[in-house]
Amino acid sequence: MLSMLSMLRTQRFAWGVGILMLLVLPLAASSASQSEPDEQQALMGSGVFRSYCASCHGTSAQGDGDIAQHLRVAPADLTRIAERRDGDFPYDDVVKIIDGRKGVKGHGRGEMPVWGDAFAVTSGGRTEEQVQKKIRELAHYLWSIQK
Repeated sequence: MLSMLSMLRTQRFAWGVGILMLLVLPLAASSASQSEPDEQQALMGSGVFRSYCASCHGTSAQGDGDIAQHLRVAPADLTRIAERRDGDFPYDDVVKIIDGRKGVKGHGRGEMPVWGDAFAVTSGGRTEEQVQKKIRELAHYLWSIQK
């Protein structure tokens, strides 16, 4: 009886470890360094860009959006981020700029002005995971359009 109980505990532990690995490994893989943008995330990010960024940065992402001429600070050419960094795309920095942890001149107090609360967890019942997914997709899109 005791050995049977011990065996059941071992099996439960093994199942628990297996389930934990299934949950943790995809997260670790998505945050691991990559040498190029993820195509699927970049594709999804292109829609995010058109919705939230193109009015200032333009559909070409070169800073020529419809309202660019009316802004005090000219929007950046987002196709040259890597060029300005000696050919390296600063993925982590771009994510921090998008999520507001790193300020950018012309974007106010850490919030992208046109986006409003589009990336806020409290907006529209979004979860933190959904917000982070959208931010990663946008960062991969920007990475994919570098000259």
